[in-house]
This record gives sequence, C-alpha cells and structure tokens, in this order.
Amino acid sequence: MRPCKAGIAGSRLALVAEALKLFYEVREVPGMKKKPSTSELLDWLKLLLVEDIGPETLREHDPKKLVLPLHGALLKNEQDVHLFERLAFMARREGR
Repeated sequence: MRPCKAGIAGSRLALVAEALKLFYEVREVPGMKKKPSTSELLDWLKLLLVEDIGPETLREHDPKKLVLPLHGALLKNEQDVHLFERLAFMARREGR
C-alpha cells in the first residue's frame, strides 16, 4: 500500500521542522568559521528530502550519531566539518 499524500506531507513538514531546529542549533556552535546560511539550509533540505531521511533520524540523540546526516551540505568550511567531527568524537568518549 502507498502512504496517503497527507501522511507524506506531514512527514515532510516534520522533517523541515526538525531540520530548522538543528540548523539554528548548528549556527550557535562556538568556534565556527562560517555559520550555515539560508543557501546551505536549502541545499541540505533538498538532500534530506531526496534521500528520504525521516524526521526521527534528525531527532536521534545517540552520541555515536552526533554528526548530522549529510552535514557536508550544511557545513561548507572544512574546519567547521572537523569541528563537528571532533565534537562527535568527544561525545562518543563521554558516552562510554
């Protein structure tokens, strides 16, 4: 059975809501060289939708999955990518 269009639309709205929440959290991370802009947000949203990433994936707070899915679209500066990877590594170590 195919999901109804209302279910798909609701799921997409939930994904956008979660993505926006994370986008603003990412912008508040201290030490970033280039905070993601609206352009990066739109690119990231398009990829999340094409890859059929669900809102539940963005809600996960598992330290082993701290790095956001498809974060390369959101973080354009290599130093910022490394910052997020270091934060994920530190969270994993504290989670033991």
